[in-house]
Amino acid sequence: MEISKDVLKQLVRLTATTPRRKNSIVFLGRSDGRFSGNVKYLFSHCVQHASDFEVCFVTQSSDVYKTLHQAGLQTALFPRENALELTAQAGIIIVDDFHYKESPIYVLTKGAVIVQLWHGVGFKKVGFLEARSNVGLTEERKDYLNRMYSGYDVVVSTSEFYTRNLFETSFEAKKIIETGYPRNDVFFRPINKYDLIESDTDLFGRVKRLRKDCKIAVYAPTFRDDGSDPLQHKALDFRALSDFLKKLNVFLILKMHHHSLLYSGFIFDNIYYCHKDHDIYPILPYVDFMITDYSSIYMDYLLIDKPVIFFPYDEEEYKNKQRELQFDYDSMTPGVKCYSQKELIDAIYDLVVNNKDEYPEKRKELQNLAFKYKDGNACERITGYLREKAYI
Repeated sequence: MEISKDVLKQLVRLTATTPRRKNSIVFLGRSDGRFSGNVKYLFSHCVQHASDFEVCFVTQSSDVYKTLHQAGLQTALFPRENALELTAQAGIIIVDDFHYKESPIYVLTKGAVIVQLWHGVGFKKVGFLEARSNVGLTEERKDYLNRMYSGYDVVVSTSEFYTRNLFETSFEAKKIIETGYPRNDVFFRPINKYDLIESDTDLFGRVKRLRKDCKIAVYAPTFRDDGSDPLQHKALDFRALSDFLKKLNVFLILKMHHHSLLYSGFIFDNIYYCHKDHDIYPILPYVDFMITDYSSIYMDYLLIDKPVIFFPYDEEEYKNKQRELQFDYDSMTPGVKCYSQKELIDAIYDLVVNNKDEYPEKRKELQNLAFKYKDGNACERITGYLREKAYI
């Protein structure tokens, strides 16, 4: 969002002259203010269970603003005046990525306590480690990464392992707290109306009906840093895959990453294209198995403890040209590895027909490594920490 120098000066003055209120919290969604991920679930928790907080979700998306406003939730549309004032007076700003730093709203966060929830733990290098990787980064990109991963008061981690190996090595933070991720709380309790905001409610109802008579699967590949994805690579013949799944009575949800292209006209009998911006987390508890490649979504899915099939068809190219890995891929992926459609079909057949699952112990091992808590109380721990430290 472009702004004039005069408007920028106005934002600086507003920030300097507006007192921060300790009990006022502004939540900033990813990218242009999407209502998803850890920010969504912590905001919803505060609305329902933390009346001592004054909370507002500030977004740059008019669609998100309309949706939340219609749901009766406190929201503000940047750069309207109330969004400026609410952000300038907030004692705490909660985020789960760094794109807010590229927006004029960043000026208004100066002086607030910045809580970085982040959005995934896996095995790819991010932050400072990515800036020092060997994947041909420019000096400008390295500087960008160092700035984006710096300047946080609190960063949320999921376990001692990831505190030590991810957050301490890749972020600059005054404090790292091991509370778990708010979005994973949805795995441990009944789904409510707030969870389904910005989710695919038609798909949610369909899955609940279908799961009585068939297996539900989700294919959730991540994006590639060059902008490509498995659909562009034509890694799968989806018509043939749909025919195969139909014979096995398997319903597959294709959930592309937010940074992937938006695909239309994707219609197959047993494969459902879930909009890339929809929240898939309320549906995951009903999924019988997952297929992915390098996405950290599988790590969250380990809390549900169901099989994961890995489809890293471009593994060598990904590691050498896309994103350097921090950990050994095989040691961090508790599931069968498939590098072609035939191998993927064979793995699905073995799982669905032969009930072959050789990785329950490995899944449990990784689950214990990645998550200190497995109880659905991450939101309560985070809000409790903010109260304890007198941030409000």
